[in-house]
Amino acid sequence: MTLRKTLLASLAILALAAAPALAGNGHGGGNGHGGGNGNGNGGNGNGGGNAGGNGNSGASHGKSASAQGHNKSTDDSASDDTTTDETTTAAAPTAATPNIHSKLGRLNSLQRNINAYMNSKSKKFAGIQSYVTEAAAAQNAQAALDAANAQLAADQASLADLTTQLADLNATDTTGFTPEQQAALDAQIADVQGQIDAQNTAITADTQAVTDAQTEVTNTPAPDDATLDAALQDMANKPVDQEVTDWAKGVLAGKIDQAAAAAAPTTP
Repeated sequence: MTLRKTLLASLAILALAAAPALAGNGHGGGNGHGGGNGNGNGGNGNGGGNAGGNGNSGASHGKSASAQGHNKSTDDSASDDTTTDETTTAAAPTAATPNIHSKLGRLNSLQRNINAYMNSKSKKFAGIQSYVTEAAAAQNAQAALDAANAQLAADQASLADLTTQLADLNATDTTGFTPEQQAALDAQIADVQGQIDAQNTAITADTQAVTDAQTEVTNTPAPDDATLDAALQDMANKPVDQEVTDWAKGVLAGKIDQAAAAAAPTTP
């Protein structure tokens, strides 16, 4: 009996000695899972200590994973910001060209009715008045030369037709003609010849008209850009550059047409 009690006591001691190890090993198997910490607390005092250590390790791992995820989000955000900045920089507009009218100053008056500044007594308009007057005179001179050349060409074409008609009449076969038929042919020939003579006289006059018109064009040259620049400088209260000169030429073209029409001789 005594021996039996002794054996039971020994087994109990062994069981108590093995219990902490079994408890620790059980927690160690669940260390990778967040719920392992609760199982550790369920053991004895020693087991709880071991489980607590393992639990801290699990918490540390979880914190590290969380930090890693946060860093990735931050990097993605930074990447988006960079893209936005580059897009904004590329789309930035360049400096706009100033409006032409902001450069004109007093020259804006050139847009007014031609009589408003052609009849002005201001010395500021004198250069522009001369430019418009000279340009209109040159335009009329050139128009007269063009008209003279057109008239000469028309009369020369008519003369060519009359010459062909006369040649055809003179080539008529008069064999078997009656006296009346021959008289009619002769009358036609005389008429065409008379027209040819008149046309030759007209062509002589036309040629002289072309010569006179050419002389007028030569003596009435159109003002050049340098003349316009000088006139603009006299009138302007701001610097005059090529853009301003080009603008003024476009505006004054219509004014010159009006001045030329007013000064053109009337056709009888």
